[in-house]
Amino acid sequence: MSIIRQGSLFDIQELFDLEPPKRFGAIFSTLDIDPILCVISKKSIYGAPTELNYAAMLYSLVARIVERIPT
Repeated sequence: MSIIRQGSLFDIQELFDLEPPKRFGAIFSTLDIDPILCVISKKSIYGAPTELNYAAMLYSLVARIVERIPT
C-alpha cells in the first residue's frame, strides 16, 4: 500500500503572520461546509431550536482549533 501525501493548503507560517480576521477569512474561504451542514442540520421538530446558526457553530469550532483554545 502506497502513502499519498497531500500538499498543504496554506503555509503555516503565512497563517501565523496574518492578522486574525484575515487568517480566518483565508481559511473559511477555502472550506466547503455545505456537506457538513447537510449532515448536522435539524431534520425534526424536536430537540434544538430550528433558528440555531449551524454554520456559525462550525466556524467557531474551526476558529477554536486554529487559535488553540482548549475548551
